[in-house]
Amino acid sequence: MFRTKYTISILDSKWLPIKRGIKLPIIPRANEFIFIDDEYYQVSNVVHSLNKKQDIFIIVEKFGSINPSDNQQDKK
Repeated sequence: MFRTKYTISILDSKWLPIKRGIKLPIIPRANEFIFIDDEYYQVSNVVHSLNKKQDIFIIVEKFGSINPSDNQQDKK
């Protein structure tokens, strides 16, 4: 019934913030894609900071503005 929402910061590979304070019901895993501001990002790492407030940092690399499933259709 109730789901915990995590407050997450999205960082690029140089640890510069892309988005802060995003609330998500689930934490993305490595190699999954995130769609932010009309662009796809691939999750490269997830970092948990375990202090009084659990901070979660998702490190991403820019994938592009195309749909990742389009690449699979071209191979067929």
